[in-house]
Amino acid sequence: MGKLPVLVLLLLALAGCAERWTRPGTTEAEADAMNAACTDQSRLAVPQQLVWQMVESSRIERDRRCWRDGGREVCRVYSRYIPPRYAWVDMNTSPRDAWRRECMRAQGFSFEGYRPLRLQ
Repeated sequence: MGKLPVLVLLLLALAGCAERWTRPGTTEAEADAMNAACTDQSRLAVPQQLVWQMVESSRIERDRRCWRDGGREVCRVYSRYIPPRYAWVDMNTSPRDAWRRECMRAQGFSFEGYRPLRLQ
């Protein structure tokens, strides 16, 4: 697995932890456990669909360098071509997240927004 998919999975995991779901009579820990269970179920229901895709287009970087030469300023512009970058991208990320949210709603939870991440 490349760096990008691992980073995307890490960000999704952190984003999932930051969501706040509530249901009357349920603690935050129980809501987090149900969210984790729904996340696991969504991974089974909506598997990864990886496609090779351009994630960054090509560009030209320019660098201007100037120096003094006999009392006058001389400048030169250097150009460097940066080719496009491709990576494996999961096309089912959004449908999987929608499946997880629907799972939480089916369990009687309602989305209340985001809470600060606790890195303990």
